[in-house]
Amino acid sequence: MNPPDDDLQFDLDLCLDQDEDTPAPALARVGRDEMNLAEFPFALLADRVPAGMSTVRFEDEVEGKDGKLVTRVWTVTGSESFGLPLASDEQVYVALMEVSKEQGFGQRSIFVTRYDLIKRLGWPDKGDSYRRLRAALDRLLGVTIKAEKAFWDKTKQRYVDVGFHIIDEYALYDETPGRKSAGKQEALPLSFVTWNQVIFRSMQAGNIKQLDTAFFFSLRHNVSRRLFRYLDKKRYDGKPNYRIRLKKLAFEKLGMSRSYYPSQIKRELERAHEELGSLGFLADVRYEKTAGNPDEMVVYSFTRRKHRVTSEPPSPDHARELAEMLAEVGVTPSVARKLVEQFGDEARIQLQYLPYRGAQDPAAVIVEAIKGSWEPPASYLRARRDQAQREATDRRLAEMNLAREAEQTRAEHAQRAAARTFDSLPIGVQREITERATARVGEISPPLAQRPESRAFGAMVQQQIAEIIRDEYPEEYRRELTRIESAAMDLNDDL
Repeated sequence: MNPPDDDLQFDLDLCLDQDEDTPAPALARVGRDEMNLAEFPFALLADRVPAGMSTVRFEDEVEGKDGKLVTRVWTVTGSESFGLPLASDEQVYVALMEVSKEQGFGQRSIFVTRYDLIKRLGWPDKGDSYRRLRAALDRLLGVTIKAEKAFWDKTKQRYVDVGFHIIDEYALYDETPGRKSAGKQEALPLSFVTWNQVIFRSMQAGNIKQLDTAFFFSLRHNVSRRLFRYLDKKRYDGKPNYRIRLKKLAFEKLGMSRSYYPSQIKRELERAHEELGSLGFLADVRYEKTAGNPDEMVVYSFTRRKHRVTSEPPSPDHARELAEMLAEVGVTPSVARKLVEQFGDEARIQLQYLPYRGAQDPAAVIVEAIKGSWEPPASYLRARRDQAQREATDRRLAEMNLAREAEQTRAEHAQRAAARTFDSLPIGVQREITERATARVGEISPPLAQRPESRAFGAMVQQQIAEIIRDEYPEEYRRELTRIESAAMDLNDDL
C-alpha cells in the first residue's frame, strides 16, 4: 500500500553528491522482527531488575472476527536463576533476528560467533561484553511467555493460547585465535542459538516484518528503541498516522512502571519522540483529549516517503533509463527490465536510496529493496535532516546579509541626504553647526578630541553634523533623502 501523496515529506533533491561534511552511509542492515514480540514487551526497559520482580503482565483488548472484544493477556516470567530479560537483551534479540534473516530462516538453529554478535551490537570488544552477551542469552533462554488470546497464529489466522521461551538452547565456543585480526568469520562456526519452536513456526509462516536494524542500533535510549519497534509494526501497512491511549502505550506496549502519572509518562516519552523525530522516523506527535475519558490519546504521524510511486508504468524512455541504471549497479539486464515493468517508479526511489545503504552487494540489495518497498535507511534520513539544517542556516545567513546590506544602504543614503542639506545652508550656519558637532565629540570622547587630525575624529564629527541636520532641518533632509532613494530605484530598474 503506497502512502498518500498529500502528506509527502522531504521535498529535497535526492540526487546529491556526498561531500566531506556528509556522514558516511551506514552499512546496509535490514533484519526482521517477529510480529508478536513487537506487539508486547518481553524485556524490561531498565538495565537491572527491581528487587522482588519476577513477573510482568500486559493486557489489552482487540476486536475479534465476530466483532466482539477479545482480551489479550501477555505474561512474562523470568527464570529463578537468571531473572527477567533486560533492555539490552532486546538488542541481542534484534541482532539474532538479523543473523536469522541473513541465514534465510531455513532452520531453527543459527550459527554465530560471539565476536560477530558483539560487533553487531556495537559493544566494545572486551571481556565484560562477552559476559554480558552470555547473561543475555541465559535470560532469553530462561524467560517464559504465556500468551492468552495474545499470540497471532498466521497460519490459522486467529489468536491462540501458547506458552513458550524465546530461545531453546545455545552454545558459545571460543573463536579460532587470529580470526579477529584477519577480519574473517570461521567457515563453520561452532557457536549456535536455537529459536523456540513456537517463535520459529511463526517466523516460517511469514509473521515477521522488515526492521531497519541500522536505525534501531543508532538509537541511544531504551524507550526510543522499544517505541521504534512498536510503531514500526503499526506503520507497516502504510498508515500515515497511528493513535493509542497514553496509558495503554506506556503500560501495555512499552512496559513503563504502572506507578507513573501521565506527566511522568510524557517526560519519559519526550526524549524518545525527540530522537525519533530528529532522525526522520516521526513527522509529528501530539496529544488529544477526548470527551468522557481522562486518558489522552497519543497521535503519531509518520514520515512519508518523498517520491510518488506511480501505479502506471514509466514511459519507454524512462523505463529504459531505469533498467540501464540498475544494470550499472550489477543487476542483470533481463532482471532489470522485469523489475522496472513490475515495480515501475519504485526502482527510481530505491536507486536514490542505494548510496546510503552502503551495500557490499549492491545488486542483491537493490533487487530486494525494490521488491520489498524498503523505507529510507537511517543514514539517508540523517543526511536529509542535515542538508535541510544546512540550507536553513544558509537561508538565514543570506537573509541577514541582505538585511545588513539594506541597512548599510539606508545609512549611506541618510548620510548623503544630511550632507546635501548641510551644503545647501549658508556658510555661517555650516560653521556654527560644525563647531557644535565638534563640541559634542569632545563631550562624548575626550581622548578622541585630543586627536582632531584622525579619521575617527572626522567621522564622528560628520555623524554629529548629520544628527543636527535631521533634528533641526527635517523637511529639507527628507526632501533630499527622497530624491536620493528615487534615483537609486530608477538605477535598479535600468539594470
